[in-house]
Amino acid sequence: MNTQLTVTLAGQDHPQLINQLAAKTHELGGKWLVSKINRLDGQVVGILKIDIPAEAAQQLKDAFADQQGLDVRVIDDLKSNEPIKMDHVMMKVESADRPGIVHDITHILDGIGIGIIKIENHRIGVPDLGRALFYAELQLNVPAEVDHEQLVEAIMQVDDDLRVKVLEEA
Repeated sequence: MNTQLTVTLAGQDHPQLINQLAAKTHELGGKWLVSKINRLDGQVVGILKIDIPAEAAQQLKDAFADQQGLDVRVIDDLKSNEPIKMDHVMMKVESADRPGIVHDITHILDGIGIGIIKIENHRIGVPDLGRALFYAELQLNVPAEVDHEQLVEAIMQVDDDLRVKVLEEA
């Protein structure tokens, strides 16, 4: 019988790191179902969905945890009997930049049970204005019972000049 693991990892990147993790998974009879890995300035972050024989799961967890300079978290497959209906929402956020803006936005989302699938943000200096502007695009899983207008209003509480727009709903 197989089990599925969701693995998050973050830390110091080094040559062959991802290859070593994939090879260990394969050696234990597992396979990566989905993976998203990013590298930036010598660091690596990733999230993996792994299917592996249940009897090899602990060995894989140990092998991942033994990687030097890498923070690894493993979540065992937890299946709910009644899935929560979620809406997929894409949002765009614009504002004057300031320290802590990403924290404040994600804190509000977390507080109302919104799952962040993906967030991409950029800070752009505008010399003519003498300041930087913050732009973010977020892909969110929003419980169906959460009103999207109220969600936008909640996020807009972060700053007076924050602009939030729902780009797409699926």
